[in-house]
Amino acid sequence: MKDTDVTHSPLQMTPTRESFADLFRRLIDDTIHLVRSEVLLARSEVSAKITAAIGSIAAIAIGSALAMVASTCLIVAGIAALAERVGLVAAALIVGGGLAAIAATLIIVGMSRLRRLDLAPTRSVANLKRDVKTLQGD
Repeated sequence: MKDTDVTHSPLQMTPTRESFADLFRRLIDDTIHLVRSEVLLARSEVSAKITAAIGSIAAIAIGSALAMVASTCLIVAGIAALAERVGLVAAALIVGGGLAAIAATLIIVGMSRLRRLDLAPTRSVANLKRDVKTLQGD
């Protein structure tokens, strides 16, 4: 190597400046990527909430099915036992009323749990609002 050869280190090179069009294109690409990410997050969040709702709906369905089976068994046994003391019609009313109260309680509990679920993608909405504020420069 000669003394007259000059080597340039990367620090000595002049940085290239991006044109406005390149910056704008990059901004659009980043914004598209951000929106796609937020949509995926929203989809994931809604899916998780729907899974939770399915559990509540299953509780309602199982409670209702068990109420019908229990009603059938208890009606027969209860009516038979009570019919000797209060008569057939009164025995049927007593047993049927008791089972209806139990079934109603199970259904109300399941519906109450279902109402408490918020299916809206709250985290995604909050992220999108934050992203909009960031893009606006606030």
